[in-house]
Amino acid sequence: MTTDIRGAMVPAFLTNVSIHYKNQNYIGDQVFPIIDRVAPKAKIARYLKGAWFRDEAGIRGPGSRANRGGFPTDYISLNTVEYAFAKEVTDEDRRNAMVAGAPPMSPDMDAIQFVADKIDLRKERLVAAEILGGTWSSVAGEDAAGLWAPNDSTNTFVDDVLARIETIRSTTGFKPNCLVIDNGTYNALKKNDALLNRIRYTQKGVLGKDLLAAVFELDQILIGDAIYSSAKETKAGTDFSASNVWEKNAGKGSAFLFYRAPSVGLKTPTAGLQARIAYSDGMPRRVSKWREEAEHQDVYEAAEETDIVVTGADLGFLWYDTLLT
Repeated sequence: MTTDIRGAMVPAFLTNVSIHYKNQNYIGDQVFPIIDRVAPKAKIARYLKGAWFRDEAGIRGPGSRANRGGFPTDYISLNTVEYAFAKEVTDEDRRNAMVAGAPPMSPDMDAIQFVADKIDLRKERLVAAEILGGTWSSVAGEDAAGLWAPNDSTNTFVDDVLARIETIRSTTGFKPNCLVIDNGTYNALKKNDALLNRIRYTQKGVLGKDLLAAVFELDQILIGDAIYSSAKETKAGTDFSASNVWEKNAGKGSAFLFYRAPSVGLKTPTAGLQARIAYSDGMPRRVSKWREEAEHQDVYEAAEETDIVVTGADLGFLWYDTLLT
């Protein structure tokens, strides 16, 4: 009788392969300019635009006084709050990870990456919610009626964007320079023949973000492709119900055109800002570790204190239902 050596073998984990799902791209920190090291409660001075666009200069005759006027101001309040998340690593986790044949895991590094990603996802959703739920250029978004998807003459993408570039310019004096598009809408636009014809004889000949931005003379196009799960945690760990972060209505697509200041400073308008405090080490994010002796474990925590605020609602324009109506 031959010995079935293979059948008697105990399967071991591969040491150089594992599977890990996570968002590959967060754009939240790229949308609005970031102000670091602010006070938890602060105010941003704002010059109201009306006075600066009135044509009030007149002829001054000899011995008379020049026309006079003024400019009112108000302020935007900042009120940062801290977002935090923690993960424990037990002594048993570390010992088990070192046992021969154990899964190729690094409990401490995994925990650090896990808590950091939770903060990134929370901020992504905060920025998206501020945009998708806001009132921009006096409207709570424009229904695109699914007309950015067709690959024919009914597609309104180019006309819509050009029209709203003019809407923002004609009410603020600034041309928008950025566009956020959800991933589904971007994929549909990449197949649009009318757009492809515009770049047919370019060096690349492939419709990417840079060439799409060039069509409208924008500085940047950002693609919102992050997802989140709204399912409640289960013991088995199989809970998952995906939703797109950058959509106002699920599965229907969204886009946001806006002016983003190249850098923040005095008398600098921008559609929105992200304010962050600095922790004791001067950094805007804190990663802490502490020991819980009674539980024989260490805890890793990531935290960031921030506030995302709209500073120029007239400097942005939102579309929803770009893919489906």
